[in-house]
Amino acid sequence: MPLRIESLIKIFRATRRVGAGRPVLVVTGDTSTLSAPFSEFYIFHEFTDMPFLYSRTTCSHPDILYLYDFGKYPEIFSAQALLASQLRAARDRLEQEVFMRDRLAAADIFYSGNALTFEETGDLPIIEFAMFRRFLKERDAMFKFSKSQAIQLLKEKLMEYPEAVLQTEPTKG
Repeated sequence: MPLRIESLIKIFRATRRVGAGRPVLVVTGDTSTLSAPFSEFYIFHEFTDMPFLYSRTTCSHPDILYLYDFGKYPEIFSAQALLASQLRAARDRLEQEVFMRDRLAAADIFYSGNALTFEETGDLPIIEFAMFRRFLKERDAMFKFSKSQAIQLLKEKLMEYPEAVLQTEPTKG
């Protein structure tokens, strides 16, 4: 039985700050290419000296001539399973990158009694990024790198929103 053709996306926001803000994870699972299901993650953050983090994982058979039926193993290769696996990979990558840069911060953020978790948010954080012109280079990199149909649909959706200015008062002085 072949895999169901899907392109899924979920967006999560951290419950705690990592650096100057709460990271946002964009995670996909995609079976639109049945011969090579894949998943992606993108981590938008404000942690000093840490690059924009993103990755794609593609599943295939070692013998490219072999027609592999990924549908026999939906618990591993369905879009939902790939998305869940990529969410774990994104969390692990964030933890690793913070740990490499600041072990004390990592201990507090990831290993304390109030350890960082993520809450699913829907599209709102990415819409806010677009409206308030935040993470311009990172969003551009995501849209150029991604093969996910769900990411392309998100890009189209963001075009519907105008730019806005966010002003907070009183300003520090």
